[in-house]
Order: sequence, then structure tokens, then C-alpha cells
Amino acid sequence: MKEKMTPGRPWGLVVVAEGAKFVDTAPAKAKPSSLKASLSPLATEEASGEHVILRSGQAAETVATRLQLLIAEETQPLVLGLWVRGGAPSTVDRQLGLAYGAGAVRGLNAGKNGVMVAFVPPDITFVPLAEAINKVRTVPADSLFMKIAQSLGISLGSEL
Repeated sequence: MKEKMTPGRPWGLVVVAEGAKFVDTAPAKAKPSSLKASLSPLATEEASGEHVILRSGQAAETVATRLQLLIAEETQPLVLGLWVRGGAPSTVDRQLGLAYGAGAVRGLNAGKNGVMVAFVPPDITFVPLAEAINKVRTVPADSLFMKIAQSLGISLGSEL
């Protein structure tokens, strides 16, 4: 980060995923939140207290603090959260919205309960809620998206 900052550009930007975990520290034992309490009775072991979502911005605060110690520059965590999930819908957004709505009505008419509507190309399908919310999903380190980010000079935290 320090190498990227210049007198003409005395700032940098670090993006941190909401559920980021640090490899050099033991996971915090979080108290189950209302989200944990709302999990299906069919929840698997994968939904144990270790996977409870911590408060928004905690990962960003931790990265900002650690970065400030490394580069001796002021750092400010900023949690955009739902602000960045807005914007004008594209044609695909509108089509997916219509498909999800139609799928939900189709599910209700078929008497489906405890499911969510999902786009699994090329189909709109139903996924049981217990299956949908009781998993921790990650992006594999060798995925195409990670390689593209690295080729663009985006730091993925491996240097920290």
C-alpha cells in the first residue's frame, strides 16, 4: 500500500469482504445471534456458532488497524454495506426479478414451503432454506476471478 501511495495520490483503497477471516488468528467465539436462532431445525453442523455472522464492519476495522500499524499512515474503515447494492437495474436485473417473482408464485401454487427461488442456469429452481443458509461459501484461491484480480494488481491479502 505504501508503495502505491505518492505525493500526487496520498491515499489508497483496500476492499475487505464482510466475512473475511484472518489466517494468523484463532476465530473469535461469537455468541449466537438472532440469525443463528432463526436457522432451520434441520441445520447441519456447518451452522455451528463458528459460522455466526459477526457485526458488519468488524473485518474492515481489523484490516484498517493492522494496516495503520504497518504503514504508519492514518487509515479509516468505511462500510458501504447496502449502499453499494443499489443503482439502476439493468435489463438482466429486470428479467431475473420477473423470473424470481414468477418462480415464487409457481412455488406457492405448488404448495412449496421452506424453500427459496434460485437461478441455477439455465433454470429457476427451488432450494430448501436449510440448504441455502447453512453453508459457508468461499471463493477458491485458484479460481479465475482470483487470478483476474491478481493480474489487475488487486491485493488479495496474501501480503499482510
